[in-house]
Amino acid sequence: MAERQGGDDLVSSVAAFLDRALPPERHRAILAAGGWDEGLHAELAALGWAELTADPDDGGLGVSPAELGGLAGLVGERLVPGPLVEQLVLPALLPGALAGARLPALADPAVTVDWAADVGGLQLCGGTLSGVVELVRFGAQADVIVLAADAGPGEPAVVVLPAGDPELRVDERAGADPCARYARVAVAERPVAAGEVMATGPAAFELLAGVRAWLRILTACELAGIARRVLADSVAYAGQREQFGRPVGSFQALKHILATMAQLSLSLDALCEAATADAAGQDAAALELTGLTVKACAAQSARQVCEDGLQVHGGIGFTTEYDLHWYLRRALALRSWYGDERELAGLIGARRLGVETA
Repeated sequence: MAERQGGDDLVSSVAAFLDRALPPERHRAILAAGGWDEGLHAELAALGWAELTADPDDGGLGVSPAELGGLAGLVGERLVPGPLVEQLVLPALLPGALAGARLPALADPAVTVDWAADVGGLQLCGGTLSGVVELVRFGAQADVIVLAADAGPGEPAVVVLPAGDPELRVDERAGADPCARYARVAVAERPVAAGEVMATGPAAFELLAGVRAWLRILTACELAGIARRVLADSVAYAGQREQFGRPVGSFQALKHILATMAQLSLSLDALCEAATADAAGQDAAALELTGLTVKACAAQSARQVCEDGLQVHGGIGFTTEYDLHWYLRRALALRSWYGDERELAGLIGARRLGVETA
């Protein structure tokens, strides 16, 4: 997919940059340290990553997220740590609001589906903002935080605040995701100025639906990249590892596993390519359904490919000295990000039937 969508020149340029910037030793050190490296982020910023989708009036290139599926796939394939998907989606959907922002984070209680109550929530009442939200990716490293709040029953609101605001408390949380750090964001009765509220009511509902749809689509592309890399590594390993004087890849049992992995990976690549191509011209309802569908497929397929890759590698695949575990851990973290396959299947059914969900 990385060679077929998302702008071949752009993907090739970023791939060449990653070849230089992420040699194996540095890459493993960043993953082991929890997915954040100020130097790497500065290098990506110098490359122009944060300006890709920003409005030209804000100094950006104005690239549509629909053109960046291949780039997100490359992020997964190379296991690039950092808030890269947020940096592609948020400036595109919030033109003007994030002008000059180095690193935006999103505090969104809808980041999970079944256990959303455990993530918390934010309330905007009488012009003051209160609440707590968990699972804010790179909240402690961000300079701007986009907050999804409730302004009343069925009345969402989108607020943008500087991360250094004295009335925002941001506490970093431990996690198992090798490519991301997480934070808890809390605020108590902070007065919110009119200029800090980006949208309310139907406008906020449409804005948040678009942000969530694109986060799901590009996360699915990232998962497709992970699956593609695990498949390639598994095929290579099965061709060189010998048992009983033969490559283990010649055994029928492993052939079947590898064939299933290839089927899942290639079909996910095709679905992501079709989803990004179609999404550019879709209305809000169709875009939401596309995001739900492609993310559900990616959550299931990437997890299965990674787990099958462990079986192909045998004992070495289960060791932390071998790189395969980083891909599995990242796939598991992204699997539940904005819903796993079971949760999203329920939402897809509800949308098809016209049933209201919480």
